[in-house]
Amino acid sequence: MTYNILNGGEAGFDLIIKIVKNAAPDYLTINEANTFANNNNKLLKEFASQTGFKYYDLALSGEYNYHVAVFSKYPFKKVYKLQPLMRACLICLVETEFGEISIASLHLTPYSEDLRHPEIDLILSFQNKFKNRILMGDMNSLSSDDNYDAAITKNFNQLQLKKFTTEGKLRFDAISKIKSGGYIDSAVKLGKNKDCTAPTSINEYSAHSNMRLDYIFLSQSLVPYLKNYKVVKNNATKKASDHYPVIVELG
Repeated sequence: MTYNILNGGEAGFDLIIKIVKNAAPDYLTINEANTFANNNNKLLKEFASQTGFKYYDLALSGEYNYHVAVFSKYPFKKVYKLQPLMRACLICLVETEFGEISIASLHLTPYSEDLRHPEIDLILSFQNKFKNRILMGDMNSLSSDDNYDAAITKNFNQLQLKKFTTEGKLRFDAISKIKSGGYIDSAVKLGKNKDCTAPTSINEYSAHSNMRLDYIFLSQSLVPYLKNYKVVKNNATKKASDHYPVIVELG
């Protein structure tokens, strides 16, 4: 499961915990784990305790406070924290019923597609040494598989134009680079990529149109185990963050 919880869960930390407990994932990526590192990781430990995760870790953001946290029911064999990134990425190696899996939890820079390229290159080059790979998080980027109408840019604000376009044209090359690195988009594989992950009711009229920004990619070796993909949309997730959580089930 991957979930951008908006500034450390400022819209409702207890509600975020309830959503995670209801989903009951075996492995969880949290984007925007703001303040989780404060006071000797107090909030990180509290979140793990309340959601029932025994194993957890945190990668500090390269700028501001947009950390990435991971929570796991599997012990970590190894943890790698990649730098430099404007946000953060950590890659954990875990032993599962599907074998050893390298799980990259990341939050790519929101500023522009060009700035996302070196971050993706860093992550993919590191993770390529592992056979079984999962890559998930807020990519801040669009996929050409989602068939966006080019006219969507007419309603973009300046932030969106800088983030998603060059000279007024939509950019898809960041996600394309991930796919060309041997990763399979779980939503596309199951025909569920029309289900947007932002906005929720929190930011319905501001920073996002209907978009899929949160992804879970699998290596080809794990695709035979892919059973389900879901964007969790209910009254709680509409209010808890500006993104919806995304869940993939392997079995």
